[in-house]
Amino acid sequence: MANLILWRHAEAEVQGANGLDTNRILTKNGRKDAVKMAKWLNQHLPPNTEILCSPAKRCLETAEALQNFSRLEIKIADFLSVDSTVEQIAKKITNDDSTKTILVIGHQPNLGMLIAKLLGMNESACVVKKGAVWWLRQREVSGVLQTYLFTVQHPDY
Repeated sequence: MANLILWRHAEAEVQGANGLDTNRILTKNGRKDAVKMAKWLNQHLPPNTEILCSPAKRCLETAEALQNFSRLEIKIADFLSVDSTVEQIAKKITNDDSTKTILVIGHQPNLGMLIAKLLGMNESACVVKKGAVWWLRQREVSGVLQTYLFTVQHPDY
């Protein structure tokens, strides 16, 4: 993987339909923020991007904002669900294809913990704000694979 882009779902309602966390939908402000970030992503995503999305309603709505600007296919990935672990996510997104970009639409704290793990930081070091995008890149230097933070974008920026 050359690029890993982690996008936290935008602001969601406090309670979902039937009281289920997975049924929480975006707020009006969340929908606006998702569109802002979708526009930015659409301008910057490489054409070979694979988009993986949590099955939670708020993540699907965040992904839909991108689909309105892009023809890229969005794949629902159960391993990104609210109940997933960082280990499960890391195992599924790790690959040897250095030309591939993976965009993950998911949840905090797992996204922040994954970033911290990949950057060799304390597990609680990274907090991904609602609607924000963290873009990590990997490169090989003298035979050693390095992961570094390329950019962070937030809807308010």
